[in-house]
Amino acid sequence: MPETAEELCQRPDVRKELVRASGQKPAAEVKAKTTDKFWFVTHALIIVGCAVLYFLLSAKLLPLPKEQLDIIGRVLRAVALIVIVVAVAQAISIYAIGRIEDATTRFTLKRVEHLVVALAIAVIAVSILFVNWYPALTALGIGSIIIGLAVQTPMKSFIAWIYILVRRPYQVGDRIKIGDATGDVIDVGYFDTTLWEFGGEYLSTDHPTGRVIRFSNEKVLDTMVWNYSWPLFPYVWNEIKFQIAY
Repeated sequence: MPETAEELCQRPDVRKELVRASGQKPAAEVKAKTTDKFWFVTHALIIVGCAVLYFLLSAKLLPLPKEQLDIIGRVLRAVALIVIVVAVAQAISIYAIGRIEDATTRFTLKRVEHLVVALAIAVIAVSILFVNWYPALTALGIGSIIIGLAVQTPMKSFIAWIYILVRRPYQVGDRIKIGDATGDVIDVGYFDTTLWEFGGEYLSTDHPTGRVIRFSNEKVLDTMVWNYSWPLFPYVWNEIKFQIAY
């Protein structure tokens, strides 16, 4: 039985397109779970513990050599900063990303969030090893140039991944055709996209073939993409010609 207009409007993807077209933003109430509150309290306790230990070190109440005091102080600052970054990321995941009804968008934003958190933790870890940031930045700049020249294709695919997130030529769940590949998008990674092929060279119908197609994201920058999926009009016209006798 076909869906009515009211039933279609209740679907998350259709509501998302309607909201995007109308410019309205529906309010969604999100509450933290008990486990989330437990982790927030744990993060707060760790930060307070680091602050207390750092105060004791600054007041020289612990009989330790100066070099060890400096190392422990840097480690405490790094731990506190990492805990703050993780707590902020968790709050964003619960109260911001959790408001989004579309599961595909939530999955993509959480992947972006994990990447940003990993980069932030890496920067904090480097700050422990290098007291002076100037040599670290110089080494990082030279290393980035060498690595960039060596991995141009992966970097281009990563930039294309950002383009896919912003411009959204396709997303997980869409049926697309790009080049000679046609299928349903089942994953959009940092460097490549995975399709579940349908049709293909072995079938004359639009049924899944059982094969998986994987291509680099950079292909979307210089290849035309056909997207068969749009929530407001989830159909594709197919012309069938037949003869009528006089």
